[in-house]
Amino acid sequence: MSESTRASLLKKEGLCGLIALALLGLAAVFYPLAPVFGGSSDQARAPWIFLGLQELLRWLPVGIGGLLLPALGLALLAALPWLARRRGHLVPAYRLPSLLEMAAWAVLAAWAGLTAWALLS
Repeated sequence: MSESTRASLLKKEGLCGLIALALLGLAAVFYPLAPVFGGSSDQARAPWIFLGLQELLRWLPVGIGGLLLPALGLALLAALPWLARRRGHLVPAYRLPSLLEMAAWAVLAAWAGLTAWALLS
């Protein structure tokens, strides 16, 4: 007797989720988090994962660059499933992203851009 589609998908997605979590765990164990040195600089350099935050702190006051902007970005990403909810079909067709979805992608792109800028400078 065959399983229901929902149960089959839950098993497959659960297995993929566990595999992805295991790969991320292995990457966290084996990828070095040593500071990145870009030549002779008298300024301390953060590990690569914090370079975006370090760039914000370099150009903005601590309260804004270290607390307010990262908190707003994370709050936007956390609230996105509730803010971008639309009525319609259970399986939506391709549609243009909403303004909130584009804002979330802009937050991620800005963070990646700051990290890349700090790595290259």
